[in-house]
Amino acid sequence: MTVSDSFPESWAAIEGLWKFDNTCAKYLGPKSSSNQAPIGIALSNLRLRSGIIESEIHFGGNPKDIAGHIIFGYNPLTKAYYSAGIGAFTYAYTISVFIPTQGWRAVGAAGFEDNLSSDKRYSFRVEIAGQRVSLAVNNIRVVQVDLPSPLSGDQVGLYAWGQIPIDFVQTRVVTQKPKAFVVMQFGEPYDSVYTEVIKPVVETAGLQSFRVDDVYRPGIILQDIIQGIAESEVIIAEITPPNPNVFYELGYAHAIGKPTILLADRKNPLPFDIRSYRCIFYDNTIKGKKAVENTLRKHLESVLDVSKDM
Repeated sequence: MTVSDSFPESWAAIEGLWKFDNTCAKYLGPKSSSNQAPIGIALSNLRLRSGIIESEIHFGGNPKDIAGHIIFGYNPLTKAYYSAGIGAFTYAYTISVFIPTQGWRAVGAAGFEDNLSSDKRYSFRVEIAGQRVSLAVNNIRVVQVDLPSPLSGDQVGLYAWGQIPIDFVQTRVVTQKPKAFVVMQFGEPYDSVYTEVIKPVVETAGLQSFRVDDVYRPGIILQDIIQGIAESEVIIAEITPPNPNVFYELGYAHAIGKPTILLADRKNPLPFDIRSYRCIFYDNTIKGKKAVENTLRKHLESVLDVSKDM
């Protein structure tokens, strides 16, 4: 579901030398007096946590030992970010992460840089849904990964490496509604809790709400669950009955660092391993549903605000 479709209105050069015009951000090379690595970073005014980022790249010389990437999830506080694009680590196509205390690391790669050509323009598209990220080059999907942790920021930018000029043309950002994946036992009274309380609150908060039974396609349901968790911004788990499937899904979400919100009927004691986690308790009455609506809304706002400001 597309929310907005935008081109950057302004850029800020953070590393290296850049020139910007209406449609092109041009990396000119590293600062001549600097002895540091030949890095270029430019941040745009656009933000995105879920959606598509597109650009077209042209290298001004031999595209070996150089790279041109889209930056996403940039955190101005920690200076950490993910990037995806052409070149890096001797590969033709890469998705990587930068953490200041650890440096750069590839999390997905394909092809060899020797196959890149200086006389060819490459269009590339990065699709982000939760922690699932894919990179397509010239309309061919070449890399897809599940990031090791959720995005810690939402700023969009460009990354360049090398001594030669690199043009980024027609950079475009299409934002989409992030998803909230709900794990719970099916059947009453839990279906009513989902349709009358959880789904309306989630959608009011600006997210898409869905359960695995909302996915109508053939295949193994476990794969749908893992995909749903990976592609979501937050997981909401109704844990009243001791359902092993729900706890498996909750455990998987915790393992990949996904923000989770727990709900449970006040009348039922929680399992020992879950008691240390914060949980929203509710009474399954009209008054109780109204109370849990307000509490769930505050929890969602807190999760989204923390994600936005990290």
